[in-house]
Amino acid sequence: MQKLTDQDIAQCLLKDEKFSCNFINSCIQEAADNNLRRDWQNCLQNSQQMQKQVFDAMNQKGWYSPAKADMQQMSQAQNQFSQNQMQ
Repeated sequence: MQKLTDQDIAQCLLKDEKFSCNFINSCIQEAADNNLRRDWQNCLQNSQQMQKQVFDAMNQKGWYSPAKADMQQMSQAQNQFSQNQMQ
């Protein structure tokens, strides 16, 4: 039987935090009551902070290294975003 490593657990935590952020964002979009919306926004902020902490710890240990975008990719993304904003 294979045991979970610290890296396995961290990957699960990161995945779960990403899922939580997506779920909470949907709740915010559906909240008709402003107080409820504000509460969900606070939850989202807390979840994002937790996701960042897990990400930073994994990145520091070399367990999670997302590809870095080059200047051309960044420029293309900015142009696409600008075009979408105009539509």
